[in-house]
Amino acid sequence: MLGHLESSGLQDLFPLTNSDSKTDLIQRVRDARSGITMFGLTRNFYGTDELRELFVAKSHEVPVRVFIMDPFCESRKDRYRLEPSEAAMEDPARYMREVLTPLAEAARTGGGDFRIYLFNFPVSFALEMVDDTMRVMLYGHGKRGTDGPILVFDRGSAETGPTPYWQYFEDQLAWIQRLADADEVPEPWRSKGIRVVPC
Repeated sequence: MLGHLESSGLQDLFPLTNSDSKTDLIQRVRDARSGITMFGLTRNFYGTDELRELFVAKSHEVPVRVFIMDPFCESRKDRYRLEPSEAAMEDPARYMREVLTPLAEAARTGGGDFRIYLFNFPVSFALEMVDDTMRVMLYGHGKRGTDGPILVFDRGSAETGPTPYWQYFEDQLAWIQRLADADEVPEPWRSKGIRVVPC
């Protein structure tokens, strides 16, 4: 019998975004066999030459979906009220110029199945799902997004099915994708001004 920690599917932990956690992400993206879905606040790292080019290359093999908070929405302004003054990319125009525009251009011209969406609601964590692995990054108060711990879960075994932890986070991504795919945002989200749109 496995204990509750062993059966949770927790594979790894990183104390914050650092070279080890970035190496882990890059390797997982490089090895992706079925799909890549990324969701979070600014995801500045996705705009680096290395990862942007890797997304384009992998999009010829598997679907790549990236969900980023709209740099001009109220939720983003509210989030940055909680981050220390040295937090990067607080200026939406700089973020558009240095990260989002090059990333969107790569998705548009890369020729693969690479789509970027903007959303306009608050977030408490970022999610990176690559095949059967889910990386969860926590967003705290008074801390930069990159200062949050990263938990890495697997889906679970074929015998037992998805773990409750995996299912919770996968359901979050499925909800966001349903909003992105809908011709019109369904209620009750439409009345609340929730928006997930192609970039």
